Amino acid sequence: MARWLGVDVGDASVRVALLRSTFRNIGVEALREEPIAEHGSASGALRAAVLGLKADSYGSAVSGARAFLRVLRLPKAAQKELANILSFEVEATLPFELDDAVMDHRILTRLRGDEDSIPILAGVAYTHDVRDQVNLVRRGTGHEPSRVGIGPLPLANLVQVCPSLSQKEPVAIIDVDQEHTDLLILQRGEARFARCIQRGVMSLPHEATQLARDLRQSIGAWRAHGGDPPSAIYIVGGGSVTPGIETFIARELGIAPQSLPKLQVIGADEQTSANLPRFARSIAIALGQSRRANDLNLRQGPLEAQQGFHFLREKTPLLAGLAAAVTVSFGFSIFAESRALDQERTHLEARLQASSKMHLGTSTSDPEEAAELLEQAISGKSQDPMPQMDGFDALVALSGLISHDITHDINEYYYDRGKIMLTGMVPTIDNAQAVRDAISGHRCFQDVTMKGTKRLGSKQKQKYDLSFVVKCAPATSKKTSGSKGAAKNAGAAKAGGSAPKTGGKK
Repeated sequence: MARWLGVDVGDASVRVALLRSTFRNIGVEALREEPIAEHGSASGALRAAVLGLKADSYGSAVSGARAFLRVLRLPKAAQKELANILSFEVEATLPFELDDAVMDHRILTRLRGDEDSIPILAGVAYTHDVRDQVNLVRRGTGHEPSRVGIGPLPLANLVQVCPSLSQKEPVAIIDVDQEHTDLLILQRGEARFARCIQRGVMSLPHEATQLARDLRQSIGAWRAHGGDPPSAIYIVGGGSVTPGIETFIARELGIAPQSLPKLQVIGADEQTSANLPRFARSIAIALGQSRRANDLNLRQGPLEAQQGFHFLREKTPLLAGLAAAVTVSFGFSIFAESRALDQERTHLEARLQASSKMHLGTSTSDPEEAAELLEQAISGKSQDPMPQMDGFDALVALSGLISHDITHDINEYYYDRGKIMLTGMVPTIDNAQAVRDAISGHRCFQDVTMKGTKRLGSKQKQKYDLSFVVKCAPATSKKTSGSKGAAKNAGAAKAGGSAPKTGGKK
């Protein structure tokens, strides 16, 4: 919910309207008016009018007599460079340079005849006039306005609470005050033409002719720009309750003024509803602070609105409440997530106990203990990668197995992953068979195979090829009797070492 305050500084009084905006509705909280003469200045009257009122943002408007409005039509090709081109186009129609002014513009909806162009409404005012208006509101309310409109243009915001003003045919709104009269023409809910006349109800009846002439000329200027005659005229402002004003306008313009359509606002009693036309501009200025604003905002460039620390101080209770709500929500989120994680942990521990009991034989819920059991199970099923006997050990064992009575030469010795291929030379075939039998008797040599023998005639020797696998069988304890030398040779053979050499050639 947001509260908007609209400040309308008139010729003889200051009118303020405080609106409350909700998600779908807009309500009126207060409508107040204070005469300037009773308080000595406009800021004093404004200070009395806003006494006790709290708002989130403030808005105001400079007098239409202190601003310039232009409706331009630029070609479509200029849309990409609109910001630069618009400045030159507007400056060419002004009696001063834009360096001393602020400007805002709004692209309008294209009507009949605007198919090949872009209609633009631009407003310009002196920088010091806008600054004076900002300072006036700040002195009276203690806050700077976030928006500063131009003359009667904020009345276009009444479309938000009065949809009948957005009809296809143009309608005219005449804002009558003590010393000025503003004319605004709306079409399709957008401001298309505006003019400020420096005569009000104080000039009646002695300047009635001049006021009627100015109104007719203003309507004629709108028609000269290609506009259709207004289908309806509505009178608002402080002078709308002047006796005979409606008859005067109907006689001079030929169109009978109508009562402003009922505004779709909540919280307005019978007396407040009767005062809505009188506070139409202040209500429209307040509506300009919504996201659907249809007017211009002169707080541009060096006068761009900035929120100060007082804005944060005012929002401290709201921010504290939001922070507390976020903290509580975060706490509940952490609690709920912790509960969910605890439940998930309990479920996973139960699954771990069942799986460890089934596959490892031991029930445990500790992940580290389960990892150790799994490692033990895996290592117990795999073979030890360290061989029991390598190639050198096998060669030493062969040296001890072959008898010293046999002249034995090794030509080739090949060891590959526990498989040995041996090529040797002995004097006779019987010697080769004796070598094979000696090797077969070792517990670490398996599958001993003699592949063949070949006689070498020139050397009177037998060449043989032998292959076997190194794979130690489990050791068995045997009690043997014999000589000391036999026991010693048996121990050397079991250890895979070499026996004492007594002679012969290896």
